[in-house]
Amino acid sequence: MFIALGGAIAWYPLSDHNAPFASGGSVMGNVTQIAARVAGPVAEVLVADNSSVKAGEPLFRIDETTFHMDVAQAEAQLDLTSTNISSASAAIPATEAKLSQAQVALTTAEDAVTRARQMHERGLLTDAQLTQAEGNFQTAELNVAAAKAELTRVTTAAGPLDDTNPNYRAAKAGVEKARFALESTTVVAPTDGHVSNLLLTQGQFVAAGSPVMTFVSGDRGSVVVDFRENQLVNVAPGDKAYVVFEAAPGRRFDATVDSIAWGISSGRTSNGGLAQSSTDTRWFPPARKIPVRLSIDDPAALPANVRLGSEAAALVLPDDGSLVSAIATFMLSLSSVISGFN
Repeated sequence: MFIALGGAIAWYPLSDHNAPFASGGSVMGNVTQIAARVAGPVAEVLVADNSSVKAGEPLFRIDETTFHMDVAQAEAQLDLTSTNISSASAAIPATEAKLSQAQVALTTAEDAVTRARQMHERGLLTDAQLTQAEGNFQTAELNVAAAKAELTRVTTAAGPLDDTNPNYRAAKAGVEKARFALESTTVVAPTDGHVSNLLLTQGQFVAAGSPVMTFVSGDRGSVVVDFRENQLVNVAPGDKAYVVFEAAPGRRFDATVDSIAWGISSGRTSNGGLAQSSTDTRWFPPARKIPVRLSIDDPAALPANVRLGSEAAALVLPDDGSLVSAIATFMLSLSSVISGFN
């Protein structure tokens, strides 16, 4: 009897350090609130509550009528912009010709004013005639400047009919945006998973970004179990582990320690900006527990009734191959089998 009692007392610290076990864990998964990118009345609900779906499978569809109109309008704007660019490009030769004419007229006016000044010095022209020649020359200079400005304006307005042209690029982006909104009227599953808490009916108006259903990822490969601090003395990421589930009695699943939480809330409160001292007067206060995340090595082997939040227990084997690990593994398997009879 004393030997058995001594063995039980010795087993407690040995197992804690070489084969720590903890229960009360949970299967973890990604939970996403599904919402539409665009607003509108629901045309069709394509899934049922609590149904399983594949990645990319349609979940529901918003009425497309106004979005088809937006695409048509954006495409018409792109056509109009392209036409304006082409028309402006066609006007460039004519504008260049006007500039050439203005430059010829300027040359002619310059020659005329030069002769007029020479003839005026000889007394062959009156002041009024000289003033008129100089006025014609100034007018010709202004006409050349105006023609150059017009050519610059037309050239800028035209530009190439490609993405280097800001007007064309803006119109093209408008078409892409309208088409994207049209495609977004059909909401699809982000990954393989399950639909839950479906709050959607045909004809219901949904706002952009407002959740209408919960999506539970089909990835059930993570389990989080809380271990006492003194059980984690030898535990490190990468250690071998076994996980058992209440939903799968008699079965043991290989796992690996993925990570250990860096901290937990101390539970200490404050008053007036100052920390309050603990009022716990117990001789043996409860041990604090640290969450440990484990990855199931073969998630596909999990039975269907192991769901998000299912209860799990885990045995970590930092000293795999030792006698303590072998005994702890046997006890875990035995308890899993026994739990099937409860």
